[in-house]
Amino acid sequence: MLPGLRVIHTDTDLTGLILRLARHQRVLDIGVVSHSARYFADPGWRHGRIAQVAGYCLGLDILAPLVDELNQQGLNVRCVDATSDVDLGERFDLVFIGDVIEHVENPSALLRFSARHLAASGRLFVSTPNPFSRKFVRQFFRQGLMVVNLDHLSWLTPTMALELARRTGLDCVAHHLVKPYTRTRLAMKKIAWKLGWSPVEYAFPDHLFEFRLPPQR
Repeated sequence: MLPGLRVIHTDTDLTGLILRLARHQRVLDIGVVSHSARYFADPGWRHGRIAQVAGYCLGLDILAPLVDELNQQGLNVRCVDATSDVDLGERFDLVFIGDVIEHVENPSALLRFSARHLAASGRLFVSTPNPFSRKFVRQFFRQGLMVVNLDHLSWLTPTMALELARRTGLDCVAHHLVKPYTRTRLAMKKIAWKLGWSPVEYAFPDHLFEFRLPPQR
């Protein structure tokens, strides 16, 4: 079942894929501050780029002073706990939770909040670091200790994503693996994957899980 959900993207990075999906859509972006205000002026700041391409974009974060600063800059951001029972009164074509789920105490509450704000045909995308990727395994061998981020409480693997979907009444419909590769490098990777020399997920530093509301019966 899990390999059947896997979708591999090698022509873009994770932000590039999200920008494609967000274009002209109504987007709810959860966790926009990215830990620090120093990112706001960075051309690569993900929320800023999403807001530029979306038809309508609402950002959420729990850091009130930084939310105020973003609103003063003209962005549409609210200070809301995305694990709460709050209903924003809006529904969205796309909800994006970028590198947030590993920080929260209650991942199920985060998914329920997000599902509450999906339009009937909406899509929920959750990105999180892949702790078993080459990036982190190499760190483990270099340092003898793997610390992805001191603020992280958990990680999320494909089987865990399926279980979270079951518990929150969602369908996990895809497991996206995203990293740009040159044609030559990709050909080498495909040989290694086919021959079993290296697991597919080992080559990708992030998981991107896609959830949807179940069909109405």
